[in-house]
Amino acid sequence: MSDKKLPESAEVVIIGGGIEGCSIAYHLAKRGVTDVVVLERKQLTCGTTWHAAGLVSQLWPTPTLTALAKYSHELYASLEAETGQATGYRKTGSISLARTSERLEELQRTSSMAAVFGVESEFIDNDRLEELYPGISTDGIIGAMYIENDGQTNPIDTTIALAKGARKMGAKVIEDCKVNEIISENGTAVGVKTAMGDIKADKVVLAAGLWSRDLAAPLGIDLPLYACEHFYVVTDEMPELTKRPVLRDFDKGIYFKEDVGKMLIGWFEMDAIGCPMSKIPEDFCFDQFDVDMDHIEPYLIGGMETFPEFGEAGIRTFFNGPESFTNDNLHLMGPTPEVDHFYVACGMNSKGIGGGGGLGKIMADWIIDGHPSGDVWECDVRRSHPVQRTQSYVESRIPEALGHSYDMHWPFYQYHTARDLMLSPLHETLKQQGACFGEVGGYERSNWFARDGAEAKYEYSYKRQNWFEFYQQEHLAVRESLGLFDMSSFAKFEVSGPDAQSALQYISVADMNVEVGKVVYTQWLDERGGINADLSIVKVDDNRFWVVTSIGSFNRDWWHLKKHLRGDVTLTDISQQYACLSLQGPNARKALAKITDTDVSAEGFAFGVGRFAKFAGIECWLQRLSYAGELGWEIFVAAENAVAVFKAIQQAGAEYDICNAGLHALNSLRLEKGFRHWGHDIGAEDNLIQAGLGFVAKPDAGDFIGREAFIAQKAAGLPASRIVQFLLTDPEPLLYHNEPIIMDGEAVGYLTSGMYGHSLGGAIGMGFVNCPGLTAEKLNEAQFEIEIARKRFSAKASLQAFYDPKAERMKV
Repeated sequence: MSDKKLPESAEVVIIGGGIEGCSIAYHLAKRGVTDVVVLERKQLTCGTTWHAAGLVSQLWPTPTLTALAKYSHELYASLEAETGQATGYRKTGSISLARTSERLEELQRTSSMAAVFGVESEFIDNDRLEELYPGISTDGIIGAMYIENDGQTNPIDTTIALAKGARKMGAKVIEDCKVNEIISENGTAVGVKTAMGDIKADKVVLAAGLWSRDLAAPLGIDLPLYACEHFYVVTDEMPELTKRPVLRDFDKGIYFKEDVGKMLIGWFEMDAIGCPMSKIPEDFCFDQFDVDMDHIEPYLIGGMETFPEFGEAGIRTFFNGPESFTNDNLHLMGPTPEVDHFYVACGMNSKGIGGGGGLGKIMADWIIDGHPSGDVWECDVRRSHPVQRTQSYVESRIPEALGHSYDMHWPFYQYHTARDLMLSPLHETLKQQGACFGEVGGYERSNWFARDGAEAKYEYSYKRQNWFEFYQQEHLAVRESLGLFDMSSFAKFEVSGPDAQSALQYISVADMNVEVGKVVYTQWLDERGGINADLSIVKVDDNRFWVVTSIGSFNRDWWHLKKHLRGDVTLTDISQQYACLSLQGPNARKALAKITDTDVSAEGFAFGVGRFAKFAGIECWLQRLSYAGELGWEIFVAAENAVAVFKAIQQAGAEYDICNAGLHALNSLRLEKGFRHWGHDIGAEDNLIQAGLGFVAKPDAGDFIGREAFIAQKAAGLPASRIVQFLLTDPEPLLYHNEPIIMDGEAVGYLTSGMYGHSLGGAIGMGFVNCPGLTAEKLNEAQFEIEIARKRFSAKASLQAFYDPKAERMKV
């Protein structure tokens, strides 16, 4: 079915003929973009797609992945009728086993989340389990989840069907055409060099699986991608084996798939074997590696324990082949910031078949429209910090991430590998004082502090974890007296030059024409009015500004600045030059007054203002802000002086029982105040009106990106979806995120954030409620519940913060 001649040019060139590349081509053609060329180095599917298990599950751990999988399921069911190519797709159902109460709760929580997207599931007892899966051993199984509409497909045939559909609509698919280089000019991808010659392109899409990292590297793009060996076995024919659901025994890391009278048994091992590209032959095509029997033996034994008939069957195939994984088990999707008109779709993490249809559609929409057709930030290629894209990092972290595929997805889980790469200047000092660190964006942050001789180590649970009481003390100390946070992980960018103010005004929705020292809270929009960033900018001098944002948004916000700053400006990353301490609580002013040479009275230091001042003789930048909702200041100090200032603050605050506080406490404090978190609560698919942030934008101050869209959104009145705060009336249950929001008995959204509100006496969360014309009155009249692990709990709902809704405490 391969086209033979390489055209001179195409609107879109796709590198890679696996399921992702063919799905993108199919969906581009579906939308009328038919000048598309797919280039495959050998034969379609010959890299990773061909040896995939072909599982099409609808129930995945996150809303984004669940939505992709649900669409794939619907697409694969219709492809054969459309293209005439059999796909092998059939509904088989799936069963997920739980051997512990925590695993059962995880399945129940995921089931609740997926129901918001129309994915139906039920929990069955062991009698029903034995009916659905004859021969299973139910020893140790305490529960099981059954999804009747899950399925499986033949990966090769499904990919061929997508390619055939794309070709019918005008796309070209060329095999035996290896891409050697991506051509870029002036920071823009303009084509590729191949073994058959060069081809020009308006846009280039990299969907080359294992080979993607090496192909992108010459462009200065380091994709956090690494291959690992992936194993399964296939039995001889088992005469008594009936058709049955896919079975996942998560606690043993094993899955089972009946396939034409044979059984395929695969696994995700905790000690995965990394596979450097040097191990993959140049002419790799439908190849496989030798199998390390000692490595796989525990999983074979586990399979026999779960399904004893497996132990009596002969094994026809011992398979070991490479698959590419990412550092967080999520796809890499979207346009690269480093090179324009260059997109990636790789890092499928053994979910390529299940998510391939949905991923192809979103990528096609992104390429055509300039934005994705859904919230995909968790899979956006821009999400990783540069330190997370180094070779040493991916080789260390990614094998662990593979093992996490079937492991428990605990709240607040921390990886063990590739740690201590970026440290606060206060790291050792905080460690000595009991800090337990968590990593975000490669940066080690103090999440909570162990006390009373306890070990600073997570003990995971869906219930109250071992640090719950410690972080409660931190939270209440900030509310009642004084807490000190290390916020040195902030990304800090300096924008300077004669045009700095006008350049930032063009990017920012708030008025940037302010006095020196003013701290401006603002968002950055795209042309649709979608929120691309939520951050603060302080004018430290006439032509010098500091942009302060979260470490998780470092890469995205850095490139947003680089793309959009105009005129005579200089952009500098000063993140590592300064530490940042945040002193928060009713006694913050009294403590600061002891050690600073500046007036910190209410009259002498207004909220939202900053200035240079000395602390114990050390010059710092001091600004009055609070993400906790209390009287407080942020202190930026040169990294080399951070410990001295930290100790001076602790000494000054001793009489007020100053308390070290971590990021978990800050999260619960900000949720009580209803403060949004970009990437969790708001993102590019949300606008300011929906997010309740319309007050920030000042369209009369000047032009900014997204201004016209914002004006139109504001003029349209109440949106169809609004962000709402929730407080459970029962003090016992815990919220994390993704729990369904139930309004008058119907699911109307899900929580984007959740934590425990220690000042409010119950778990709190926020999320978008999909209800046109939602007013405060309508909210009060409705009955709200939050669903946790398939149980519903009564909740109060509010468009305002539950704690200090008038923000009086911050501004005293």
